[in-house]
Amino acid sequence: MRTTSSLLLLGAALAAQAPPPSPTFGEPVRLKAGDKFLGENRWFPSPVFQDMNGDGRADVVVGDLAGHLTIALREASDGPPAYAAETKQMALDGKLLDFHNW
Repeated sequence: MRTTSSLLLLGAALAAQAPPPSPTFGEPVRLKAGDKFLGENRWFPSPVFQDMNGDGRADVVVGDLAGHLTIALREASDGPPAYAAETKQMALDGKLLDFHNW
């Protein structure tokens, strides 16, 4: 019984707290890899940051509706992030990595 009343008191205390402020976002920025925009001519490109080569820098992985994956490796620099040209991601068997979403 004591645990239940403690949980109720905790819940009431949390409910009385002010809600966190709404997030604010800046203007969107299109990322480039080399001279091309990432995900260009792709259906619903969905980028995610992931260190793909173990260098400690977040690379960009772009998947699309059809199931194609490409990566853009982040280049080493002291300035703003820059990415090498998009490359196709190969599977361990040497074939193009493709999730065949169709």
